Amino acid sequence: MSSSTAQPTDAAARASVAPYHPKYRDLADNIISLAGLMLAALSLMFILTFFLFLAFLAPGNPYIDIIGYLVLPGIFVVGLLIVPAGMIWKYRRLRRHPAAQAVVSRLLRIDLADRRTRGGLLIFLGITFFVVLPVLAVTSYEGYHFTESTTFCGQACHSVMEPEATAHANSPHARVTCAECHIGTGADWFVKAKLSGTRQVIAVWRNTYPRPIPPAISQLRPARETCEECHWPAKFFGAQLKEIVHYSSDEQNTRHIVRLLLKTGGADESIGRIEGIHMHMIQSGRIEYVATDPGLQDIPWVRYITSRGVETVYRADGLPHDAPPPPGVVRRVDCMDCHNRGAHHFRSPQTAVDLYLEANRIDRTLPYIKHQAVAALVRGYPDYAAADQGIEDALVGFYQQQRPDVWKTREAAVRHAAAMVRDLYRQNFFPSMRVDWRTYPENIGHLTSPGCFRCHDGLHVDPQGRAISTNCDGCHTFLNAPDSESTLYIEGEFQHSMQLLFHGKLRCTQCHNGGELPSCRDCHGTGQWLDQAGQGQFRPEGK
Repeated sequence: MSSSTAQPTDAAARASVAPYHPKYRDLADNIISLAGLMLAALSLMFILTFFLFLAFLAPGNPYIDIIGYLVLPGIFVVGLLIVPAGMIWKYRRLRRHPAAQAVVSRLLRIDLADRRTRGGLLIFLGITFFVVLPVLAVTSYEGYHFTESTTFCGQACHSVMEPEATAHANSPHARVTCAECHIGTGADWFVKAKLSGTRQVIAVWRNTYPRPIPPAISQLRPARETCEECHWPAKFFGAQLKEIVHYSSDEQNTRHIVRLLLKTGGADESIGRIEGIHMHMIQSGRIEYVATDPGLQDIPWVRYITSRGVETVYRADGLPHDAPPPPGVVRRVDCMDCHNRGAHHFRSPQTAVDLYLEANRIDRTLPYIKHQAVAALVRGYPDYAAADQGIEDALVGFYQQQRPDVWKTREAAVRHAAAMVRDLYRQNFFPSMRVDWRTYPENIGHLTSPGCFRCHDGLHVDPQGRAISTNCDGCHTFLNAPDSESTLYIEGEFQHSMQLLFHGKLRCTQCHNGGELPSCRDCHGTGQWLDQAGQGQFRPEGK
């Protein structure tokens, strides 16, 4: 064989490889890995700075917390991942060069007997255990709790969640975090909530979220796994005294008090009879229903199942009782079917103004202030600025034009009342999200929304024609004004502040819509009401 075709010697092979050895000795010596290290170092510096500020400053903007607890740790992890990615990229690049095969094999060999290798490994482990892992542990823990906080839920997506966050801050559950009710304990619902939250974040980012946000009751975790960790309706027995203060829309803003005993009752036979309002939570059976709308307001089908499995179906749709249930949302009755706005109350103008009048935040001696305040609230305003100006103009204008004597002597009281009404507007009206007291009807009671009458309307009947009870005494006892000084109260029927004549059979919601009360002529036109021998009769004018 000629010398021109002879195989290369070992020395020649080493010579051909040697030029690549100094250049490619360190796999981490590449632009990608160096960029990753720089990114990780910078994010680490900002994370430490963030925690330093937290140690000396009060909690601040939720967006800063998002950056400190979520964004910066994410960048830190990405930077660390870029380092090995760059090393892999360089390794694959070396492998494509035939002359570098021997060098690549030698570089991937870890020899702990080599002092430089041991030193590098100790540095790597030290940084990992004393820097990387502590930083990731602390930020992950704090980030997890931050995403469970009311601040994160209510203020991170401020414009979207402003109505719910404002209502929650003014509710009896203001100290209960959003996650305790909307997620509860356990990993499964946590994962569901975060997956749903990702979809919602995308909707906010793309500005495709609905206005108003649909009610979430059908997506909530069952109340038995959340509400009943603090409340136990089956064990609540007895009756609670409730006083409802109402101010009329007359000149004197006449004060009325409705006193009643709420028959809360209970649903556990071991400590008492199953009766009252909480018998709906019966332990030895269950109550189910079908709602045909997302807000669970239209309920044409109800089923009661005893502990022995005996079923009774009540229908209001006129179909045979053995026919399939109507299409819709099927639910077992729990706390949220009545307490559906337990932490997010949007008060009606009537209720909100009554509250401020009773608390003397609005001067109740101002003539017609109840009527004028409600009228100013229910006007449509495109934004808060327009509402502030409109409410001010409405109240000040009324007293300047209609009651100049009051305006001259009590201007300060009128302007203070206007400021309080503006405050009520910001607590209960949210123009950008199209939310007010009518958006999410409350199911407790039956004054301004159907509530109890969704089922207890006399229209839901069983196969024998028996209706679900409409008896008022099943849930409350009214305590009416005494007839003499020696009597504390008188149990009896509800006494309305107005003489209803034969309107007593009307539902509350037919007149009480939460805003301005309708007048007689809204239903009867222009006519005159006559009371003859206790019988109300309507006679058109001119006859």
